[in-house]
Amino acid sequence: MERTRQFIINRDGIGFFKAILESYEDLGIFSVLDGQKGLIELIYPVHFEDDIRGIIEDMIHYGIEFREVGDV
Repeated sequence: MERTRQFIINRDGIGFFKAILESYEDLGIFSVLDGQKGLIELIYPVHFEDDIRGIIEDMIHYGIEFREVGDV
């Protein structure tokens, strides 16, 4: 089973977050839905929920804040 979540993040942090997420091979799929607004989408298997949450929480140390835009 997969989970889809959308977030608004700092536009200047999109590339860095994408690189970090991609360094965890096969963790999830990252898409930029609206680069001007910083709207991104993550699709990942539910068994990686804790890993995704940990990565998102760690991004605050790099000045990247996430605001979830709601259930998809």
